[in-house]
Amino acid sequence: MTGSKSVRNLTQGKIFSQILFFAIPVIIGNLLQELYNVVDTLIVGQTLGEIKLAAVGSTSSLNFFALGFFIGLSAGCSVITSQHFGAGNIKQIKKSVAAHILIGIISSAVLTVAFVFLVNPFLTMLGTTKETFDYASRYLTIIYLGIPATMLYNLTASLLRSVGDSKTPLYLLLFSSVLNVGLDLLFIVVFKWDVAGAAIATVVSQLISAVLCCIYIYFKVKLLLPTKESFTSIGRMVADELKVGCPMGLQNSVISIGMMVLQYFVNQFGSYAVAGYTIGNRVQMLVQNPMNSISMVIATFAGQNEGAGKYDRIRKGVNYCLILCITYAIAVGALTMLFATPITGIFTSNSSQQTIDYSVQFIFWNCPFEFTLGMLFIYRGTIQGLKNGIIPMIGSLIEVLMRICAPVILSSIIGYISICVAGPAAWTASMLLMLAVYYIKMKGFKNKKALA
Repeated sequence: MTGSKSVRNLTQGKIFSQILFFAIPVIIGNLLQELYNVVDTLIVGQTLGEIKLAAVGSTSSLNFFALGFFIGLSAGCSVITSQHFGAGNIKQIKKSVAAHILIGIISSAVLTVAFVFLVNPFLTMLGTTKETFDYASRYLTIIYLGIPATMLYNLTASLLRSVGDSKTPLYLLLFSSVLNVGLDLLFIVVFKWDVAGAAIATVVSQLISAVLCCIYIYFKVKLLLPTKESFTSIGRMVADELKVGCPMGLQNSVISIGMMVLQYFVNQFGSYAVAGYTIGNRVQMLVQNPMNSISMVIATFAGQNEGAGKYDRIRKGVNYCLILCITYAIAVGALTMLFATPITGIFTSNSSQQTIDYSVQFIFWNCPFEFTLGMLFIYRGTIQGLKNGIIPMIGSLIEVLMRICAPVILSSIIGYISICVAGPAAWTASMLLMLAVYYIKMKGFKNKKALA
């Protein structure tokens, strides 16, 4: 049925080994994708200085506001594909891909135009400092113009993962990541394109990765090639995919609203705080990336096994993923705290002590709570894999509330520390909701099985 050796059926075989071998390429791939942002930060910080580093860093929440929507939308739509794959329904797999393509084209076209026109109003709303405003505007405009490339990559990569192929997106992303480093150096150091060069390098690298994914699917994974018939009577499939994909996309965008509010408060502390927060946040994103990858894995795993009606297998998979994430969070969190100062020093040359202090402080407040973030990722990913996008959406609203409340209530009392504790407070509150909903769902499946 698959047409490719790289396609993996997650409804059969030993659970732990299936999850592990599927997860490793996803983890490496997502780390490489995060490397896009880290390389921009490193090269900008080392070659262009702290003000321009702060400019690039101040756009991170706005960047994720748009791009996070497409990542969530693609992942949500591919949940439907994975369920049809688990059920062995090839016709519905192709129709799901056709719906995915239609949704991607329309959403990326509309939102690219909208976001490009909103760049400066967004930056003004966040209270971006005068020193960084023009650089931030230039960088973010180019990133937004590259939204179609990001959508295309996430669409194709999500489809490949939905049928159990996590290796191909990794190989293609590895190539484009190396290319991104080279283009960063070429555009910034050689061509002197300043922060615009970093943005162009990111977009071009993402586009090449997306095109290579399309070529691979065309020649190697015929299962994911829709026919003309697949695009007929497609309304029901589009509705099914949007029912899961939109809440997942909006979940990311809503979370980014909390990040924007946080960025507004960071900006009030000045450019050194923005630079320190940028570095600390990049480090934290790298630490959490493997756990976020496991969330994507368990969503696909749950989707395929739900399609096959194997609910006990879902429960065991969740337990294995929890052990992996919690162990990782404790170990890596401790190491990151131990080496927080030298890690910060990697990102800038001749950085001020103020920037270092802000970054280290952020790391020290976030790392001890990474295990709660890991639990959130696992329970949320499982719920999404079971076609429930509303509860994770509610969880994201809770996260936004906590990210807003922390600085609003505490900034006048504890200053910058209020920025540092906002993330852990948001993760913990949302995780408790996901935990409760997951166990309610598992109990429902158990009762359903008993009645069968």
